[in-house]
Amino acid sequence: MREKIIKALTEARVLVRGQIELHNCIHAGHYSDGNQSCRLCDYDFECRWLYQNDEFVALEQKTTEALIEALEFAAAYVDAIITRGGHDRRACRRESCKWLRRIRRLSREIGCVGQAD
Repeated sequence: MREKIIKALTEARVLVRGQIELHNCIHAGHYSDGNQSCRLCDYDFECRWLYQNDEFVALEQKTTEALIEALEFAAAYVDAIITRGGHDRRACRRESCKWLRRIRRLSREIGCVGQAD
């Protein structure tokens, strides 16, 4: 199950990164916890999540609870993107919509993430 969650987080990183506008970022999208500009940025939550769950973090060493929490954030975030876009969650062929449907199936297996349809 952990492997499925880690794979889902890997896919989520692509979706979250795609929402961040980097043209004004002095860190090129690399979150700096101690930097005031990061904490005041419109993408603070996204970048902080990426920093805590990026490909350089040993996700395999995180607790299952921490992985599920990261996935819950990603599911809520992607759901918000889909809602803003007015997509039909059940039929849309965009990657974000397909990902959210997969996460909802996974959530039924593990009993937690993004269960509402």
